[in-house]
Amino acid sequence: MLGQKTIDWLRLALIPAIGPARASRLRARFSQPADILAASTREIACVLGSLVAQAINHQRKNIDLDKQLRLIEKYQVKIITQEDPAYPVNLKNIFDPPLALFLRGKILPEDDLSIAIVGTRLATIYGINMARKIGSQLGQRGFTIVSGGARGIDTAAHQVSLGINARTIAVLGCGVDIVYPSENTRLFEQIIQKGGLISEFPMGTLPLRKNFPRRNRIISGLSLGVVIIEAPQKSGALITASSALEQGREVFCVPGQADSFTMKGSHQLLREGARLVEDVDDIIDEIGPLLKRRSRTSEELVSNC
Repeated sequence: MLGQKTIDWLRLALIPAIGPARASRLRARFSQPADILAASTREIACVLGSLVAQAINHQRKNIDLDKQLRLIEKYQVKIITQEDPAYPVNLKNIFDPPLALFLRGKILPEDDLSIAIVGTRLATIYGINMARKIGSQLGQRGFTIVSGGARGIDTAAHQVSLGINARTIAVLGCGVDIVYPSENTRLFEQIIQKGGLISEFPMGTLPLRKNFPRRNRIISGLSLGVVIIEAPQKSGALITASSALEQGREVFCVPGQADSFTMKGSHQLLREGARLVEDVDDIIDEIGPLLKRRSRTSEELVSNC
């Protein structure tokens, strides 16, 4: 049973005109979700302008909260808000963190040690093998593997994590009650048992093209770095790489055959300064100092208590 404050957060997340950036501005003015929901159109207009305020006023009157609550109960979904201690630290620190996460499975403290592995849906055998190699090496080192649950590289990354009993998180561009692609039904069931399916999109949201750039920023936001295994020039993986750079995350690329169309985007990233990756040591060399700084900061906090 969801508490009233969580329901208030859920209501905010169900208003399309708000979104993470506008919600931050509203919270700076009204503080609590309940106060935002109770604010007049005029009060909201003072923060976001009259057109946005009118859209919010219209949309909040048409929220089907009962439908969401029924689906949340049916699929045993947890709602994690920005005020929840379980909200991932890495994600909370990006510019535009989701208001709430819909979760099937679990997010654990050790998932802060996450690396994303992403790439094309049209993966070659080479790409699949490299995703399995890097994913296996990272999982054995204790990293959680984050990816997008899609065909190709994403699926290979999740599968290898599950195969070695490592943690894995799939970030969806639809509601967590929808399996996309449909052939990953069994994979998603396994991820729920050994990791988590998460989305910022309400229950029942279809996998529309416009959702995936938003999903990609969560993939990178959850992670300390992003490994691009195989990406054509117009691959969604490049959007994830761009989000990672904006968030101050490390970007890694696996090189490939020079004339392969599935590697054109990857090689462009390498020319622009992405770290070349042949095995896990190339990632650890770059991430290691960050982990040491985190550990040192934690020790200093403890010593000052």
